Amino acid sequence: MDYKEINPQIEYFINRRSTPNWIIEDATTNFIDLSFFTSGKAVYKVNDKYVEVNQGDLICIPQDSRRSATTDANNPIESFAINFQLYDIKGNHVELPFPLITHIGFSEELLSLYNELTLVWLKKEPGFEIKARALLLLILHQYFKRFYYKINVQNIDSRIQKTIRYILNNLHHPIKVKELANIAGVTTAYFGTLFKKCTGSSVKEYINKMKISNAENILLSGEFTVMDAAYKCGFEDIFYFSKLFKKIKGYPPSKILLDKKMNELTGPHQNISSNLEQE
Repeated sequence: MDYKEINPQIEYFINRRSTPNWIIEDATTNFIDLSFFTSGKAVYKVNDKYVEVNQGDLICIPQDSRRSATTDANNPIESFAINFQLYDIKGNHVELPFPLITHIGFSEELLSLYNELTLVWLKKEPGFEIKARALLLLILHQYFKRFYYKINVQNIDSRIQKTIRYILNNLHHPIKVKELANIAGVTTAYFGTLFKKCTGSSVKEYINKMKISNAENILLSGEFTVMDAAYKCGFEDIFYFSKLFKKIKGYPPSKILLDKKMNELTGPHQNISSNLEQE
């Protein structure tokens, strides 16, 4: 299973701040219990197995598990606990491919998502279920990156996050390193070092990748020429744009339009990605 079309249905969510005598009574769950611990200590018993959880830990208890828990009276737990059902597109129950317990540590992005989910859940405005489900999917995506896709996740500096948002909102303009450094509030030299540390790419490489990916997306719509896509992504030199596109994507931008035209004539027997895999 690739988990791309999972559908979570939240039954209960709480930003739990436990009292010293907090417990979960021994019972079998009819939901997935996904709890992220922001402080304190507790002991869970899951299917006759005892596990200790501490600050920064994530526990994922599968549906139909026997579960009980107690907190350390001298150090009560605080956590974000979500009880939910998980289905695939056909309505079948799905199990998460996560370990029972894992140490996540501090994550600014995760805490931001949990805090927003708390606000949405407590306000319960009309349609809140949709937004709550969307936020849970974003939270699950964070965990999938760590446990399933094995992506090296690090907490990106908030200054770099701010400049990345600026880059994505201004792909149609030329973007200079100096203006990004000013947005981050650091020197140009330090910004370049910090940016590469957080993203693994130089500023120029990152901007070019985002611009070319944006151009690819524009061309896939079939509504624009290669020249249109170049201009819409801030390139005035069409030849440089085409050369850079091929360097990053492995094929010229004209191939997208050619493949699209061929599909219209012969039918969508193969998409662009499958064509490229055969080359």
